[in-house]
Formats: sequence, C-alpha cells, structure tokens
Amino acid sequence: MRLFSRKKRKLSEGARARALAFFLAAISSGGLGFLAVVHLDQRALFEQMTPYQIWIIVASAIGGMLALFLAGDKVGSNGKTNIVRAVAGGIWVSFVGALIGGTLSLPLYGTMFGPFIVAVTLLGAPILAIVWIFNLVAIHVLMSKYQLERDTIFGADSPADTALSDSLSVRMRGRIV
Repeated sequence: MRLFSRKKRKLSEGARARALAFFLAAISSGGLGFLAVVHLDQRALFEQMTPYQIWIIVASAIGGMLALFLAGDKVGSNGKTNIVRAVAGGIWVSFVGALIGGTLSLPLYGTMFGPFIVAVTLLGAPILAIVWIFNLVAIHVLMSKYQLERDTIFGADSPADTALSDSLSVRMRGRIV
C-alpha cells in the first residue's frame, strides 16, 4: 500500500475562493484589532508588543473568521435582489466578529466593548472605514463564487440560470428567508 500518492488533490475554484475569503476576513479583522491596540496604547506601535496585545490581534482574526462562518448564506448570495442580504451580512460579520474577538480577548468587558471599539475606530478614520467596506465587498464576491459553484453542484442547470432566474439559491428555495 502506498502511503503517498503523486496526485495532489486540488481545490475547486469555489473552494479556493472561500479559503481566500476566510483569509481576507482574518487579515482584515486582525488589522482592525491591531489598530484598536494601537489606539488604546500608542507605545505598542513603537516598542515591543506584549503577549496580551498579540492575543487581542489573534482573537480579532479568529472573531472575523468565525463571524464569516456564522454568517452562512448572508454573505455571498447571488442575484441583484440580494443586495440587502449582502449589506446585512457585512454588518453581521463586523458586529459579530467584534463581539467574538472582544469576548476572546477579555471575557466580560470585551464582549461589551469589542463592538464599541470597532465602531469608534471606523468612525474615527473614514479612510479605514472605506477600506473595511471594500474588504467586505471582496469577501462577498469571493463567497458568491463559492455559492455559485455549490448551486451548480446541487442541481442547477447553469450558473446563469441560478443567478438570473431566481433571487434565491437552490439550497434556499422553500425556506422562509
């Protein structure tokens, strides 16, 4: 029996897009966590960061990935009528990611102040808010590639039929949205 095969399993285009979306969510959330750390302690930018400050950045990245996972079909919905769901998914990822990251970094107070710090950081720097929105749009586009691929696997005739004929994906038909 051969332990190693010469054939490598390659991920499909949708799976690669989903992995890239999760990576982008982790990087952008971790970057926002870094800016929150720098906002709270200016010395962290110029001196060595403490392990707790590093943990806040890691917790922010974990929170962003978990929020994207928990968003489910809110992020990446295909069709023109699902813009509202995409905006709701972006708000969900931002708020729940801050909630999870704050809870991981400081269990009781972080749960309350995590979303508040993210809102203050984004409102205090409009350029950062624009970059955050562009990251959410990129995550939505990547997840829509993944959703479109899943819809074609589970019985749709073609990607064009799924995207244009019905605003609901194949998996969501029959459910109350």
